[in-house]
Amino acid sequence: TIFTTKYMIENWHSHFVPECYFDTVLFKKILKTNKRLKHRKGCNNVVNSFRIVKGKKGDLHDTFGVGMVDKDKRELDYLNECEALIETKNLILWKHKETQHFVIQLYPPIEKWIVEILKADNRGVEDFGYSKDFKKLKHEIKEDIDDEGDERLNNLLDAVVLSKNKTITELKRIMLYLREKTYAADINELKNA
Repeated sequence: TIFTTKYMIENWHSHFVPECYFDTVLFKKILKTNKRLKHRKGCNNVVNSFRIVKGKKGDLHDTFGVGMVDKDKRELDYLNECEALIETKNLILWKHKETQHFVIQLYPPIEKWIVEILKADNRGVEDFGYSKDFKKLKHEIKEDIDDEGDERLNNLLDAVVLSKNKTITELKRIMLYLREKTYAADINELKNA
């Protein structure tokens, strides 16, 4: 409908659901927006935006949505309802079989993911004041951040987004395509572009 299309153009940002502040800042930098996204803490809370849980519809249940989560040791049961459209070395794009819900899954765990991305440009997390120790790094980029305006995180993610790593190129292509097409996203076009 005209209303839905107009709504999506004006409020597209409210259909992107990052899991943590790292994901939120990454989304904002790739999508080139300062608008508020639907930040949800925890993988299950991201996908619960798309489904009915205990009789209650998620806020994006009947609409288009894109979530971003880490690939954890325990797989999200929601992904059983999805098919993997694109799989690269460091990300998987899932699409729900019946709706226009997409989940971008980053792997390995985010602290290792960042290190791999930066390697393509001969950079390291220590260049941005972070620890090379994975346990400490995880804490620094997950638990220690309570604000998407965190300067150190923003500097790190500026470098990540500008990286020549193929994963970042693919992630940008996917996200910008979904931002532009929303409801009209075509699976074949998305997979073969």
